[in-house]
Amino acid sequence: MRAPRRRAWVVTALLVVFMVINFADKSVLGLAADPIRKDLGLSSSAFGLASSAFFLLFSVCGAAVGLLVDRVRPKRLLLAMAALWSVAQASVAMGGGLAVLVTSRVLLGAAEGPAFPVAQQTTLSWFLNHRRNLPGALIVLGITLGVLVAASVLTWVIHHHGWRSAVTVVALAGAAWALLWIPLGGEGPYAATPDNDFLASAGSGERTGTVEGQGLEGRGRPRAGRRTVGSSRPVPGSVPRSPISAPTGSSPSAWSGSLPTSTTAWAIPRPHPPGC
Repeated sequence: MRAPRRRAWVVTALLVVFMVINFADKSVLGLAADPIRKDLGLSSSAFGLASSAFFLLFSVCGAAVGLLVDRVRPKRLLLAMAALWSVAQASVAMGGGLAVLVTSRVLLGAAEGPAFPVAQQTTLSWFLNHRRNLPGALIVLGITLGVLVAASVLTWVIHHHGWRSAVTVVALAGAAWALLWIPLGGEGPYAATPDNDFLASAGSGERTGTVEGQGLEGRGRPRAGRRTVGSSRPVPGSVPRSPISAPTGSSPSAWSGSLPTSTTAWAIPRPHPPGC
């Protein structure tokens, strides 16, 4: 059990880093806004076009990949996303003007739109239902860490080495993550297991369909030696009784085990303990 558990936490750590890189990629353009505008000679409207291009395919690809993830292994989807956003950032790092910048942001938005739901699903596939709180929270934590890393590390790189160097850093980080994900990543053993199977594999010890105190198992099957209402076979030691007509409001004490109705009260035979 230790090896699968260790693998689960390794995958979780990789996906936290995945989310950190994801949000660092988003932030680099805003952090380097003034140097980019000055270097490329962009007006405010042109820079706004490049910034908003990120959202052109962001939501569309998020929904499309959300449908695709049930048919394609999440490992391949995450690898493809990391490779695509690394290529998109590398194209800007190597040079180019507004057209390259806009194209890069469109591809980056398409690759990063479905990143969070796919990463979350892949992480949770390694854990039983009652152990998913911490890994799920760590994936969300990766979002905050991405903003913190971008605000500190990338600002320092931009200030000392230029904005293209900062773009190169996030591109190399994405490529390095993809190389680690190939041998270490993957979906877990609970990727397509219903919640009922989670509970069964957790060894809760509860028997499904058992009614406590009633002696019923499965779908209403009585145990041996017990009698249920409506059974035609009498219980050993009991005295068979015939249906007794009783007027409404009669005292039920005259018929042991029976309850009066508006027209007829049926006596339900019950086993009597010795000595009664």
